[in-house]
Amino acid sequence: MIKKCINMERKMHMMFYEIVCFSCKNIFRVYEGSEKYKRFKEKPKGLYCCDECSHKIQLEAIKNFFR
Repeated sequence: MIKKCINMERKMHMMFYEIVCFSCKNIFRVYEGSEKYKRFKEKPKGLYCCDECSHKIQLEAIKNFFR
């Protein structure tokens, strides 16, 4: 039981990057293990957008597809 208490008190430190969204210009975080994190590590100078803007872009693309 003592080991469980010790493990619960340890805090996990997740690595992340803070990136500026190319659409709304807000800063958002990508956390270690996510697909955006992997893409940013491979190509840090690319264009990235937050989840909200990504969703809006997808909806606009679907709307334009059916016109």
